[in-house]
Amino acid sequence: MKASYLIYILFMLLLSSCSKYTIDDGSGSGMDVHIKFQKNAAGEAFDMEYPVRVFCTDAAGKNVVDKTFIQGNEMKLSLAEGEYGINAFVGMDEGCYMLKNGIDGKQIVAMKSNSMSDKPLRAAHTTLQIDKQTDVNMVPAYVVASAEVEFSNIPSGVKSVSVSVSPVYSGYNISGGYADEIQNGMIQCYEKDGKWISDQKYFFPVEKRKTTVSVSIDSGDRVDNYSYTMINGLKPGQPYKFTGGYESDGGDSGNGLNMDGEFQISGWNMEEEIVLDLEDETPVVGGEGGDEDTPNYEIETFLVDVIPNAGVIWGPFYVWKAEEQSADEAIVTIISKEQYYQTFEEGEALDILNGYEIDEITGWRTFTKEEAKEFHDFFVYEDNADNLNGFLYENGYDSFYSDGRYLCQNGEYAFDIFGGPDIGKAGLKTKYYLRPIKTIRLKLKK
Repeated sequence: MKASYLIYILFMLLLSSCSKYTIDDGSGSGMDVHIKFQKNAAGEAFDMEYPVRVFCTDAAGKNVVDKTFIQGNEMKLSLAEGEYGINAFVGMDEGCYMLKNGIDGKQIVAMKSNSMSDKPLRAAHTTLQIDKQTDVNMVPAYVVASAEVEFSNIPSGVKSVSVSVSPVYSGYNISGGYADEIQNGMIQCYEKDGKWISDQKYFFPVEKRKTTVSVSIDSGDRVDNYSYTMINGLKPGQPYKFTGGYESDGGDSGNGLNMDGEFQISGWNMEEEIVLDLEDETPVVGGEGGDEDTPNYEIETFLVDVIPNAGVIWGPFYVWKAEEQSADEAIVTIISKEQYYQTFEEGEALDILNGYEIDEITGWRTFTKEEAKEFHDFFVYEDNADNLNGFLYENGYDSFYSDGRYLCQNGEYAFDIFGGPDIGKAGLKTKYYLRPIKTIRLKLKK
């Protein structure tokens, strides 16, 4: 009877208070921990977004509290003496977010659908030694970015439009920090008033990796795909808006998707504007046919702050050529900092290149025959040999050597850097140098 009466009293206390909640660790000798939220270090009041979910871990990392609050400006916990981690998530709507175990076994907060959410999420974390009544002021920060889509002039008959953002994190650790696993986030668009648009979607951004935005337009009988890569990743606390549409170039190539709108930044952090301009599908250089043709390769597009000149070190690359296309665009051919020297089985050179990645850039290839002759002439006849090799060596890059030939034309041919170029068929019992190169399009952010 006494137990029932105590439960009733506790229940009535909860109902009578809309600003405080008490969580007891079960010891019966808890100390009050008052948690308040503010929006900055100056203590300005925080505009609460419910629900608020609070996790409390003990010194062993075990969750001793998992409580959801739907109202109140202050959360009150009752904890036994000891060290605790307090982890609060503001706006953790059960319709959008869920708890699960990450690939490392740790508990994470994850999106329920397509690695995207309809609502934003903020988090705050602190570690406390509790030995008396304690007041805790926490400043929640956004752990998500958002994206919104608006495409105009999409041809009639299109069945669906979707946008993929990659990579995004699979979740956010309860104790703070993003989960190790990355994946793609998918935004489905819908047609309204002659445009294809999406609602604002939130995701866990990967700030320190390149971000690829891919647009897929399904017309029923065919699917057109467009891709753009940002050298810098997306940032938490910022909304991005992808805009653009189809435009005719007046030539034989027909229409192309021109994403000339912007990532529109406002509301969360300092305003920043990034222009994404996709005029055509990723171009393919080369043709079909025999060995005398230029091998096919795609030219990817990257968004950058500065377009480098030819003859400089740019990140982990040497910029061999930079061909200006406009004031804010250039086609650049880069050469990797390292090379291989070995005998190659049939197809082995291409296998190495297919698996080669540096600074998260893939899709490397050999020199074409035309590039082999061009590089040879640049290296020898333009008296760049000593200067270039000295420059590469000083920056920790492999030099070009005269004691072997370099592979070209998908590894089927080889040429001399010094002398020659004497382009000829490559054998399977001779050691060759393999130097990865890549041609990319660079566009300035706006």
